[in-house]
Amino acid sequence: MVQLTDPQLAILGVFLLSILLLVTEKYHRATSAMVSAAIMVYFGAYVYGLFSPDEVFDFIDWHTLLFIVGVLILVEGLSESGLFQAMGLLVARTLARRRNLLFVSFMYLTLAVTLFLANFPAMLVMAAITTSLRDRLGINLKKWIIYEAVIANSGAMGLMISSIPNLIVALNFGIGFNEFLRVALPLSLLLTTVTALVGVATGGLYREGGGELTATRSSFARGKLVRSFLIFSAFLALIVANLPQFPMDLVAFLMATLMLWMGGADPDEIFSNVDWSTVFFLASFYVVVGGVEKAGLLNYISSYMGGLREAPLTFLTLTLWSSGLLSGFVDNIPVALTFTSILKAMPSLTKVLPYAVAVGANIGGNLTYFASPPSLVAVGVLQKEEGLNPMEFTKYGAPLTFLHLVVSEIYFLLLFP
Repeated sequence: MVQLTDPQLAILGVFLLSILLLVTEKYHRATSAMVSAAIMVYFGAYVYGLFSPDEVFDFIDWHTLLFIVGVLILVEGLSESGLFQAMGLLVARTLARRRNLLFVSFMYLTLAVTLFLANFPAMLVMAAITTSLRDRLGINLKKWIIYEAVIANSGAMGLMISSIPNLIVALNFGIGFNEFLRVALPLSLLLTTVTALVGVATGGLYREGGGELTATRSSFARGKLVRSFLIFSAFLALIVANLPQFPMDLVAFLMATLMLWMGGADPDEIFSNVDWSTVFFLASFYVVVGGVEKAGLLNYISSYMGGLREAPLTFLTLTLWSSGLLSGFVDNIPVALTFTSILKAMPSLTKVLPYAVAVGANIGGNLTYFASPPSLVAVGVLQKEEGLNPMEFTKYGAPLTFLHLVVSEIYFLLLFP
């Protein structure tokens, strides 16, 4: 039996406190993380001397943070251009009479928006488009919005830039944009297809007496839309090229600067809409995980998990399902950070495991209505529009979560035999 020292017990207590604060949601997640980081510094640096106060800043992965800030600015500029709203109206007008195909197309449109925006603004965009079409097409808003939220969560695994867990995993394990795309995007498309088919098969997509979508004029600033699209495309091209003289964090920073300068949107508007709480939350939780690592607690976990390397199927199942189920109750950023730190402490690593962490962390957001921003957006919209009981989300989301995890494990077993 493992005997923990007093410093290790204290650090473990701080870590469990941080998880408890996140689960109970008594305070904003950034506030909870910052409070936990401050307590970690107090016990780790001043009470037990496990690390010096200056070392705290070394716990934070500044390259990852800079890349995330740049991506947040870029996607906010792209969102402000109105590109995805225009795409949604175009799809609706084209397929208004082919109702099942329209639903399936909106599921793939949700995936497309999610791949290039963070899943929170992506869900806001899709919810606004879908709600505006409800009366004209007789849409069953509850089912459409919930299924869009499911895809906004699961689809966010598709590209390295699509979610914070993806970025954490890719940057910590040196996975390039192209490699991540080759592994994760087919799975993202597969899960979207599965979700769309389940939605069509279970029916209830439309209400009786739905009307037809009439041609309406949409006002979009064409110049702003084109400039924002070109800047974002240039960012993607540089990331895909993976030029050694242009690190990804520097590319993100330079392209974000260009978006603020030439994108056409008001920089104050972009800065006010950027999710800065995620940045502070991530930096603070880096400190919490860094303290746990300095206390040597990760070595115990990694040594235990290392014993499972002789049973790779068990190892994969444990990693994928643990990250997925935990992300159903705890924010997926600390889940991804914790699992990443555990895997990095292992002497050798199976290539599939980092992907399992990213995929599980994204899928887990569908398990409960409070597990992810898209789920909360979906419930908020449906409460306002239809008086939805939040627990109804779980009736749809939980079965799809388990189905997605099963499909993902089969996919990994086929891809990494």
